[in-house]
Amino acid sequence: MNGKNDLSPATLAAFVGSMTNLPKEEIQKAKRIYILNAIEDFKAMRASARAGVVVLGIFSIIPIFLIIFIPALISYRRNIEAARQKILNAIEVWKDDMEPAEYTEIQRRLQG
Repeated sequence: MNGKNDLSPATLAAFVGSMTNLPKEEIQKAKRIYILNAIEDFKAMRASARAGVVVLGIFSIIPIFLIIFIPALISYRRNIEAARQKILNAIEVWKDDMEPAEYTEIQRRLQG
């Protein structure tokens, strides 16, 4: 996520650990905001990467750029899926702290 909203297990644990003295409602709110921020970072990264892939696609009319375009497209797809999966993993870890409607809404935002 470009360092903006790291979703590694260690970072998530440190984030939760930093809130041990807060009331449960505040912890739930902070987790929700963290996930929503991660989703927005994901959407921004995806839009930026798509623009790069489109530009490379246009350049791929010239055969030499086709050699660059194909690996870039494969890398784009893998990176997007990896980032999306990290968000899904964080959502699953914190699922118990969310209301069912809230969980569904966050899942919907990730899809959109």
